[in-house]
Amino acid sequence: MHLRSIQLLTATALLAAALPAHAEVLPDGWPYRRAVAFKQATSDAPGDNIAWVEFFSNGAHKADGSDIRVTAADRQVVPHRIMQVSGDNDFVRVAFATKGDGPYYVWWGNDKAAAPAKDLEIKRGIYAEIFRYTEGRANDQKSMDKLYERAGKPMGALFVPEVFLGHNPLGEEWSALIRYSAVFRIDRAINAEWAYSVNDSGYLLINDKLIQQRYSDGWSYDARNAKKVDLPVGFHALKATQANINGGNTGVVVAWRRPGDKNFEPLPRAIFTPVATGNAGPLEQPKAGGAYTADFTIDPVAEAFTPPEHYMQRWVFDAVYPDNWRPKITWQFGDGQTDTTQKKVHHYYLTPGTYTVTLTIENGGNRSVATRRISIKDRMYQRFPKPREDDYKTVSGVLADYDLTKLSGDALFRGMAYFKAEAQFDEVAKWGRAFVAHKDPFNERVLIDEVFDLSRLFQLRKDYKASAEVYRLAAGKQVSMETKLRLMLHHAGVLCDYLDDGPGALAALQEAERQINPANKQQRHTLLTAMAYAAVARGDAKLAQKSIDDAGVRVNRNYNDMQIRQGVLARNIENYIRTKEYDTAVKLIDTWHLEYPDSIWDGFTRTLYVKLLAAEGRPLVAARVALQHARANPNGFYAAELLYRASQHFKAAGEETQSKAALDLLKSKYPESPYATERIKEDPAVK
Repeated sequence: MHLRSIQLLTATALLAAALPAHAEVLPDGWPYRRAVAFKQATSDAPGDNIAWVEFFSNGAHKADGSDIRVTAADRQVVPHRIMQVSGDNDFVRVAFATKGDGPYYVWWGNDKAAAPAKDLEIKRGIYAEIFRYTEGRANDQKSMDKLYERAGKPMGALFVPEVFLGHNPLGEEWSALIRYSAVFRIDRAINAEWAYSVNDSGYLLINDKLIQQRYSDGWSYDARNAKKVDLPVGFHALKATQANINGGNTGVVVAWRRPGDKNFEPLPRAIFTPVATGNAGPLEQPKAGGAYTADFTIDPVAEAFTPPEHYMQRWVFDAVYPDNWRPKITWQFGDGQTDTTQKKVHHYYLTPGTYTVTLTIENGGNRSVATRRISIKDRMYQRFPKPREDDYKTVSGVLADYDLTKLSGDALFRGMAYFKAEAQFDEVAKWGRAFVAHKDPFNERVLIDEVFDLSRLFQLRKDYKASAEVYRLAAGKQVSMETKLRLMLHHAGVLCDYLDDGPGALAALQEAERQINPANKQQRHTLLTAMAYAAVARGDAKLAQKSIDDAGVRVNRNYNDMQIRQGVLARNIENYIRTKEYDTAVKLIDTWHLEYPDSIWDGFTRTLYVKLLAAEGRPLVAARVALQHARANPNGFYAAELLYRASQHFKAAGEETQSKAALDLLKSKYPESPYATERIKEDPAVK
């Protein structure tokens, strides 16, 4: 017999010995695969040696993963278990039995395939299965097991380095169940103390013997109730359960203290049976005759904190194609953003969700498209417990090219919040404009506060048109009529105070009047309050007084209570001006006007506002605001004082002519006033 024939027979015999007698060859009908490279991890423990791999399919797998198969290089099917698969995204994690080093292959795409009769039994590594809690309570081991039965199939599973976990790797903290199973080896007989802590409920078994259990809400710290267990040389089975029914944090710890140890420590990783980690190769279509199939790698890399409690996530996508190609590349990231310049791209997802990433490769007249669906959670759990956090330079560099008109309202808000926390006001202005112009519904209380901050930012930059415009744009969002009117009230205030445009403010409010429900007292009150303020700015005393009379007071109190309330508001506003907390002072003045619209006509709140504007360093605005009220209500108690302040602030702003005109008007109309006779030499607010 020839030597080559002998070698072939020997190789065939060895392969036959390595594979079970019932091994099947994968037939045709599976169009897609990825090669899996790994170095086999071996153990003499009972059960198969195991490798696992995670990858993104091309969306052609069945939602339950029943068409997924794993084979050796010769298409011999090997036992496997689907660890994670979903109809909502293209992420797949699978474990499989190994008889040697890779490559093995993961196949999918046969919509007629049925699930294998039996899943791989896993007796390697620390295997954690995560379930969604459905119903029921546990008060013993049996009822605890019932919770898992009711939960059905796990949402996902993974191999963890130790039973020391303070989060749910799948990202759902509330109402989660996790079950850990592992095999570990003891090389020298010991009598160790075992401690088990859990939130909320669960039990610990060693070799099917109950060691500890707990069934109540909150964390347990059970080192003080540690149990001693004799462990002879050999392999031992560990099982730990954890039911997070009422708690907000998933957590479980299994630790031991061996003879001679001072402290309890998690079990060392080295004693657990090993499991190999595979690396998935490029997408292949074996029946395509070697034609190129578009593909790209997907890597969750880092996150960046966005106040008050959010994280944007950076993912890296890298197109896979031959080194000698120079193709045209087009990326679409599923959130409206695109890129046509880079093979490898970094992209931030600002909000959780499922996104479809599309890569189009055009080369030499051929075109191939790859799509992958990815799930973005509230945190980058793939990198827990210590995900990398990006710095400002990295974040701003990627976000610089975003088309803001294509992002969602929530994404725009988070981008604005990020740049606000970084004190990058140019970016806050850019993202803020896009946010308020977006039509998506948004939390209305938060919206009012955020638009106030944005408007004040534009005032700081002396962009008064933008300061007014953001209120108008926000009022065009999908908001309640009351919120719309509150925003229009502020819009009118900025037009009046900073742009001296009382007529424009009244025109906008009269348009809003046609949209309200006349029978709704709260809506009419807010609108009339705004119209009274705009009428003062336009100098229309008759309309101002009528609007105030029709509005009435917002909160009915007796006379003494109203005086006390307004006295408290006055003291607080003056204190906030003195401590330079100007934003709070502005909000309190707005509150005063809404509760008691007659204060708009009275004039005292106007003197406070003029003081505030002067303290902020806006003498010209302060002068105009003071002059508006003095002209509209010349018989008011504060008219002379407001004219005097107007003169002082025009002078501070370098407007000598207007300063003299205001002073002349003061002397002609109120000759008896101490402000006119110059017995008051200086306004302290101008200092």
